[in-house]
Amino acid sequence: MTFLRLPARRPLNYRRASFAPRPIAPVGNGWSRPRLCGGWRGVDAPSRRVFVFLGQPVSDLGRANRPTLVDIAWQIVFRLDFPLARIWWRLRRVRHEGALVAIHVGQSLLVLRSSYRSAWNFPGGSVRQGETPEVSARRELAEEIGIVASAPLHLAGEVCGMWDGRRDRVFFFALRLDELPTLRLDNHEIIGARLAPIDDLHKLPLTGPVQAYVRGQFSSINGSAAGNVSSFV
Repeated sequence: MTFLRLPARRPLNYRRASFAPRPIAPVGNGWSRPRLCGGWRGVDAPSRRVFVFLGQPVSDLGRANRPTLVDIAWQIVFRLDFPLARIWWRLRRVRHEGALVAIHVGQSLLVLRSSYRSAWNFPGGSVRQGETPEVSARRELAEEIGIVASAPLHLAGEVCGMWDGRRDRVFFFALRLDELPTLRLDNHEIIGARLAPIDDLHKLPLTGPVQAYVRGQFSSINGSAAGNVSSFV
């Protein structure tokens, strides 16, 4: 990931719905509600009801292999680059497009720890010029955790918000697995992974887009189900 790249804006051929976007407003747990991007919602995202078993601990999948000197050098670069990039984005009022993959394993979600922020995030990153969001999502899965998804990625929805000092437009894809394959963390950008039960997600610091996904998928984080993630309400 190169933080200071300024991706060109381009039209995306996604179906738009007729309802109006919702404004940003504060909600519980200190999370802010993002708005829908231009009234868009997910395409062919079936309503799902999820049952969560209470009392499951958050399982830590551990860190990557012991870092080499090259790994440590890359991690230092990311830690130094990211705060500077945030200042740059804020000054230039950069608009950004990204793609994230929510990997569901049973009643849990896979979240990742990066070398340059404390909040947990989904696998994913920037949509490069000339890429579609799905191509970007598949590329990031392979680069960050070594997963080449043979199963289809289902477009779950889209959300906009001000995160890291820039106006972000994030596309969500859902990947549902019976079991988690062996992860190969790159040990540069991604240094940790965790399989978190849905009702324990509130115990973790999450990035803004991940908060939006969880809030859109579930009416509350304590186990009750909401249905369609694509509405983000």
